Amino acid sequence: MDAFGHKGPVYGGTQSIVNTTLVKYGITNHLSVQLHPQFFYKWRSTYGNGGGQPRVGDLPLDFIWRFVDPNESRLIPAVMLQSGISFPTGRYDHLNSDKTNAGGNGNYVFRAALVTQSTYRIAGHALRVRGWANIRKSVRDAEIHGISSYGTSKDFIGHAETGTSGEGGISVEYGINQRWVLACDVARDWSYGSKVKGYNNAVDYVEKKGQGSGAWVVAPAVEYNWSARYGIIAGVSTPFWGRNTTESLSGQVAFDMVF
Repeated sequence: MDAFGHKGPVYGGTQSIVNTTLVKYGITNHLSVQLHPQFFYKWRSTYGNGGGQPRVGDLPLDFIWRFVDPNESRLIPAVMLQSGISFPTGRYDHLNSDKTNAGGNGNYVFRAALVTQSTYRIAGHALRVRGWANIRKSVRDAEIHGISSYGTSKDFIGHAETGTSGEGGISVEYGINQRWVLACDVARDWSYGSKVKGYNNAVDYVEKKGQGSGAWVVAPAVEYNWSARYGIIAGVSTPFWGRNTTESLSGQVAFDMVF
């Protein structure tokens, strides 16, 4: 989808498989810390141009403080403040020509979010409602050498900074019984364009700013729980309206463990 929301074909894109593991540890009843490592496998979607390889993504580290406890009888939700830093552990420059070995953006990124969550009983079934809003802002630009995730050429030397971005949305989960749950997320994400400054061939000065983007995304899913500790959730996500973004259908599967 272009800057006006019009749809058009995209050629020569990439496909990817992404593994994310969310590890969360409760320090106290109201304070916890979480790590969110990511691993990628990317390849060209054009027939005959495969050749992907595993890559490590950037590493977010967040602290979560629940400063309002939920009270179902008074319809008071839990309210949490989440804040942290994403560390640039993924590869972002010295990339191959099709950038399938990219894994990050090279920036230290500050992250902050406000999250609410509440559970209600409707006709004997549990209904969980969660809302969130977050923002991500780079705190230091990245040194760039050659082909990078910012679209620079092989002879480029300079600096780049990701644009400020964020997301807001709501998630609804309805328990059919103790094992089966229907879920759906609806979110609006947005991003300002990245900034690039430097030189091509050590002579030609380059300064450019990418276009901003945004999209409305819907993600229905089904969850099955073997017990209170183990469960699996599977679904799809797709943007249904946006600008300067790619329309896609992404399958997602997650395995949950609670200790």
